[in-house]
Amino acid sequence: MKKSGTSKSTAANPSKPVASKAKATEKGFPVWPFLAGIVLLVFVLYGNSLRNDILTFDDNEYFQNYPEVLTLSWESVKTYFTSYYVIMYQPLPVLTFAINYHFSGLDTFPMHLLNLLFHLGNVVLVFAFVQKLTSNKIMALLIALAFGIHPMNVEAVSWISARSSGMYTFFFLAGMYFYLRYIREEKYSMLLAAGIFFILSLFSKAQAVTFPVVMLLLDFVSDRKLLSKQVIVEKIPFFLLSLLFGIITLMNSGTMHNITKGMLIDYNAIDIFFMVCYSFSFYLMKLLLPLKLCAIYVFPPKSGGMLPWEYYASAVLIGAVLYGLWRARSNKWILFGAAFFVATITINIQLIPSRLFIVTDRYGYLPYLGLMLLIGYLITGNTVNFHKYKSGLTVVFTGLMLFFAFSVPARNKIWNNDVVFLTDVIEKNPESTYLYRAYGNRGMAHQVKRNYPEAIKNFDEAIRLKPDDARNYLNRGLSYSFMNNGKMAEADFSRAIALDSTQIMIYNNRSQVRFQLGDYAGAEADSRKCIELDPNSTDAYNTLANVAYMKKQYDEVLALLSKAIEIDPNFAIGYKNRGLVYLELNNKIAACADFISGSNLGNQEAKQLQQQHCR
Repeated sequence: MKKSGTSKSTAANPSKPVASKAKATEKGFPVWPFLAGIVLLVFVLYGNSLRNDILTFDDNEYFQNYPEVLTLSWESVKTYFTSYYVIMYQPLPVLTFAINYHFSGLDTFPMHLLNLLFHLGNVVLVFAFVQKLTSNKIMALLIALAFGIHPMNVEAVSWISARSSGMYTFFFLAGMYFYLRYIREEKYSMLLAAGIFFILSLFSKAQAVTFPVVMLLLDFVSDRKLLSKQVIVEKIPFFLLSLLFGIITLMNSGTMHNITKGMLIDYNAIDIFFMVCYSFSFYLMKLLLPLKLCAIYVFPPKSGGMLPWEYYASAVLIGAVLYGLWRARSNKWILFGAAFFVATITINIQLIPSRLFIVTDRYGYLPYLGLMLLIGYLITGNTVNFHKYKSGLTVVFTGLMLFFAFSVPARNKIWNNDVVFLTDVIEKNPESTYLYRAYGNRGMAHQVKRNYPEAIKNFDEAIRLKPDDARNYLNRGLSYSFMNNGKMAEADFSRAIALDSTQIMIYNNRSQVRFQLGDYAGAEADSRKCIELDPNSTDAYNTLANVAYMKKQYDEVLALLSKAIEIDPNFAIGYKNRGLVYLELNNKIAACADFISGSNLGNQEAKQLQQQHCR
């Protein structure tokens, strides 16, 4: 029996972008070999991303700031579903990070491979959804190809931290596919499947809350009566889930801080209007001209109270687009494609300037499907005589696909390591305060490579852009200390403490530099401050022991090192240092016991001392 709220079969819909000629052309068309070829092509184009590094742009935070990610267990899984990570509620992506780490540690190949597998799955689902929606296999293949190799999608694939984008889209597309089957086949099992995939999408990223709106759009394009009781009732659980997960997202203090404590003070309401126009225009323009892509597009600096000219020009483009949609308001397929894009992208538009970036590539990952459907209809529908312009359109499409295919591997290289990635960010953005993070992170990348002069240059730039950030003084001080420039290191640590007197790490580093400079009183004062902030600071006890040793207070040295070892039985340097004191006190048995303990814990100096004195 036909369900209430479902009208005539969509196959009889005269506005459907399918013609009898197209069906005749597609009869016997070998779909699966072509789809397999597209999947293989996408895999090959992304092949050079599989060995990219873990970046300091969020990637490292999952494995450094959240210890539960390193210990996969039922308890840790509970933590994933009750916690926020990098100010987002994303338990399923975090679970996959934990699985990656459990089986392969910090090896980046499995991490990038899983990102790519989700993207390949999305390519297949895009084909399945478009084919089910339009009954046009060729259009479905072309859209799957464009989706798979579009350069704007590189960020969602090649950046480890963007896994949430690929995952939520995977479950979102699956949900749309089954909801479309529910509309066509009238089976409640399909609606249930759509609901399950919707929930999985919500557990992947908050952007999935737009799913019920997309369901209504699918109702609209399928000629269902939107105000019928059945259509309304069946959406209630979906909207309630969206509301629930929206509340969960906003409950995170970090998210609320981003929303309420952002950069609004720098812009007035008129500025925000033009920035919103620019944001929509950005995604529209990059669909066909994905040039000068970047991981971060910083908020525009104002000159003479004015935004850059392109922000004002974007309002003209948006006006033209709206006029075109008004003219095409009777064509449901054009409206569907545009509405799908707007519904899924609007949640990412910065109505309140509250983040480092005004737009970002990965936000177009799912919404671009709507624009691709719109373009597909314009080409194959009744609005354009496709056969008349077939040659020209084929040349344009082929040229775009070749450009996309060339761009993807090149863009993957930008995500290879911190230095290349951050250099790209710095070079493609106008100078603004917000680039201090890029300079600071690039300085840390050079520091890891022991290129300390280059690291200091970057920290200099970061400090110039934002002189009140303690971290860059701390990191520049570390570079100076690694270069044995104790005076400059101490000066930077002191500046960092003046800006932030709560960080143990700063006091600890200054105490060690002061000790090396012979300022034992200053070293002792800093170490005691560390212990005041953290009674379990083994490094602070070790520095105090060094100060006591210089004063030949050996009993105090032994007591302090024993306290450090009591706090951390794996404190290898503590065993080594205590062994040296015992050795100086002619207690060879105790000294050798400590050297052996330190050696077993991996301290090479303790191992050498054991070989030298404990035969």
